[in-house]
Amino acid sequence: MSVLSPKAESLLTTLASQPGVTPQHMDGLRDAITRSPALVDLCNDTLACAAPVM
Repeated sequence: MSVLSPKAESLLTTLASQPGVTPQHMDGLRDAITRSPALVDLCNDTLACAAPVM
């Protein structure tokens, strides 16, 4: 099973705190991402190359 990087986890935490985002939204998003090792790798690789989140 692929694991999201700390940057990816941080991004999901930030998203979860936005108005209107419910725990059900986040559960669905996390499930959709983590069910695909290729998508986990893509998220991790993309965020590794991205500037820090402000």
